[in-house]
Amino acid sequence: MVNNTSLLGMARQGRLDIIAGLLGLIAAIALLPLQFLLDQVYIRTLPIVLGCASTLYLLAARDERHGEIATLSFTMARILPPLIILGSAALVVIAGFFEGRTLLFYDIAAAVGTALFAQILFVDNDYFSPGLSLFLIIVFGLVVRFAALYTTTGFIGIDVWTHMGHWTADVLEAQSLQPISDVKYYASPLYHLLVVGSSLLLDVPIRTALFIVVGVAMPISVLLIYATATFFVEPRWAVFATAVYATSASVIEWGIHLIPTSLGLIFFLAIFYSLDRMLRIDYKPRDFGLVVFFSVAVILTHQISAFIMLVFTGSGLLAYFGLGLGIFDIGRPSWERSSTRESVNLTGLLVFDLGLITFMWSLTPHHGNSFLMIILDYFVSTVEKSGVGQLQSTNAQNIPPNVMPQQTLMQSIVEYLDVLGFLLLLLLTIVGCLYIIRQENISHATFTCVIATVIMLMFVFGFPMFGITTFVPGRWYPFVAAPMAVIAAIGLPYLVKNTQPSVMVVVLLLFVVVFPAASILASESTQDQPAFTNTQTRYSYTESELAAMQAIDTYAENKSKNWVTDHPYATAIERTESHNMESGAIQDGKVAGYERNLELQNGTTTTVLRDADTFIYRDYQGSGAAYYDLFYNNASVSYTPKVKLQQVCSGKDILYMNDDVVICDTGGA
Repeated sequence: MVNNTSLLGMARQGRLDIIAGLLGLIAAIALLPLQFLLDQVYIRTLPIVLGCASTLYLLAARDERHGEIATLSFTMARILPPLIILGSAALVVIAGFFEGRTLLFYDIAAAVGTALFAQILFVDNDYFSPGLSLFLIIVFGLVVRFAALYTTTGFIGIDVWTHMGHWTADVLEAQSLQPISDVKYYASPLYHLLVVGSSLLLDVPIRTALFIVVGVAMPISVLLIYATATFFVEPRWAVFATAVYATSASVIEWGIHLIPTSLGLIFFLAIFYSLDRMLRIDYKPRDFGLVVFFSVAVILTHQISAFIMLVFTGSGLLAYFGLGLGIFDIGRPSWERSSTRESVNLTGLLVFDLGLITFMWSLTPHHGNSFLMIILDYFVSTVEKSGVGQLQSTNAQNIPPNVMPQQTLMQSIVEYLDVLGFLLLLLLTIVGCLYIIRQENISHATFTCVIATVIMLMFVFGFPMFGITTFVPGRWYPFVAAPMAVIAAIGLPYLVKNTQPSVMVVVLLLFVVVFPAASILASESTQDQPAFTNTQTRYSYTESELAAMQAIDTYAENKSKNWVTDHPYATAIERTESHNMESGAIQDGKVAGYERNLELQNGTTTTVLRDADTFIYRDYQGSGAAYYDLFYNNASVSYTPKVKLQQVCSGKDILYMNDDVVICDTGGA
């Protein structure tokens, strides 16, 4: 049945979803010129995503034809699950044979991901099994993550070297928290205590204990997304939400870079489920107690995760007040408005969390002061210096073209690849938000998800536009992806049922093919061994590079502290407290390591070496995407010059050498 009512007619009738869709389309067109003022990938892409999402929803709302899309045959429905299992097994073999995740690994993983989504979206209801699909998601997630963890020497990422290579090891050795008594995790030690306790209980090294406890919990915790989504949608779409979340690049990232953020994310998902459950059922005190329990666990694990949890809890209260305005109330008997009991409990929860966070942060040591005072001072300072267009100024606004490193075609491709998966999820999320605010669909739980998503995206995109990065926006992606996945699962079935089948098949096929590939190949999810080695930076190290890190502490004694190497190697060395490092950079005319020549030479710019007392050269600097910071006129960018050994060590004494690393010095051995 086709609804012939025009969109403008429905808008005049007060359809909030239609009004919002039309406004979204207008806003998308109005925001398009912004890309000529601000050079940032999201500035260029978000208006397109908003416009496409609004258009898709408006087309579905106009037609409401209740059509059906093509489904896979019974034979294909039976073949896909074994293929996914065989593909996952092949990934294990490839990672073991090549001792890591190679481009072949990523290609097959993307194909397995495509098969997984095809099985979820295109298998007929008679043959679809939610339990089997969830099993396949967990198996695939475990393989993708542990192929990275167990084939990498040491750890993956940067912060983990501080937590595991320094703090957790010291806590284990001292059998107390005294070694971290002067750092912020003294008041949030749950991650370190969990790893140390597991190491002692299981009698395994702390690295293995980390992988067993946090590493396994990360891919399994996505089941909380399924449990939450079943409150709102049928099992198929709840499985879809789970698959989208499990394969998102940012979620994979914190499944291989295992730090307190990872554990905080697990507890956040538990709060997400518990709070939505509390808003959907006639709950008992024990249900509310679960929310309180997990909120305390987050606070004792990670400061940023605790703040994000506070934002989500506050969104529930804002949603209650928003529903109380009456704009969604159309007088239907099944109107789902939360009672005063929910508002009182949400207020109490918010006050409790805020009070506990304030108390804990005021006692948390950080750089010689309390964490609360340091973060407030930093926030005030950031706001005072903020202004529209800070995204641009942090890139290349004040750097002349002859100084600015030119972006290669491959770098441009990877830049879009890194955000493509998130943008596809955002597109479906916008559709879901429009569907939810349609008066007959709204509820306290769903509106909480919408409010939380909007506010969290403000922290991700909005504040950084004004130069406010106090809240570390990069850490918010896996958290905001949780409500986004559920909202997307609410909106997608509406599109499937009401959009022309031919159009919807194309949309779903594009998603099935593009989303898993983009997520698997993104820089965040390939930190151990990038798919594009010359463009994406590797945040893991070989045995020789780790051996050099251990040797640096010995060679650094009685030497000048002007030791220079690339990023991220310099940061990893600092995190293990081997020695204070500098990554090559230009600042105020003084150069540590390399600079990009400020003058044109025969129409080109060159990378030249300036004096550094001691340079740590690794072969990766000449072949990979190790980078250096270029500071010029109050702006900075990163660039990746290809550096050869003779450029940095010619005429210097060799202090240390192994297969991958050379340390050379100007002052003699």
